[in-house]
Amino acid sequence: MIHSRGPLKRSTGFTASFLVAASLASGGCAARQGITGTRWTVVPKELNMQSQGNPTNPRKPAPPVPEMVGATPAPFFIGPGITQISLEMHPPTGPALDHEGGVMHRDIYLAFDNVKGKVRAPSFQVYLNLPPGSQPDEHPELRAGVLAMFGLVESSSPRDNHGGDGKNMIISVTDLFVRLMAARDWDSRTLRVTFVPQTWDAPVPQVQVGRVALYFR
Repeated sequence: MIHSRGPLKRSTGFTASFLVAASLASGGCAARQGITGTRWTVVPKELNMQSQGNPTNPRKPAPPVPEMVGATPAPFFIGPGITQISLEMHPPTGPALDHEGGVMHRDIYLAFDNVKGKVRAPSFQVYLNLPPGSQPDEHPELRAGVLAMFGLVESSSPRDNHGGDGKNMIISVTDLFVRLMAARDWDSRTLRVTFVPQTWDAPVPQVQVGRVALYFR
């Protein structure tokens, strides 16, 4: 499921159950391919956030605070062909530490911030942790969702209500992420994200993505 969204609070972290599951997984993915073929590294901005309760109803717990647990370090381009990037994932420092249900009962989603383009572009399918050297259509089970580019040009224009900041979108990846954690080659430190342009009636242009971030809520 994909949704447009506004700005989110951020910090970094995973739950204890996440780390236990990661430690039980054997092996690790050797590929750390970014757009230029080099490994992406991230310097996290750690921010502890605590829910303050519901002021209108003290007995009702406040909604869970989203916590950023990994992100790309700089803007990058997707298209015209298949593009794969990697983002680093980090140990818990904030709200993820306090989640009683553990990772299996969380909402997990990818946020795509400040997606911009000067011309119309096709939608992009998003895959997680494709095996090195494989083709996306060989692994439909790793498909996370679709980034729709409707309104891309308008939201990228300084004259638009967005102020030229582009589109902000999220894809829920809860079920897929839990399945990835159970895989033998699960790597608890790195998540690979692959963008595949859908069929288009013209040459596929490059689209700039300001950031991809992984959140637990």
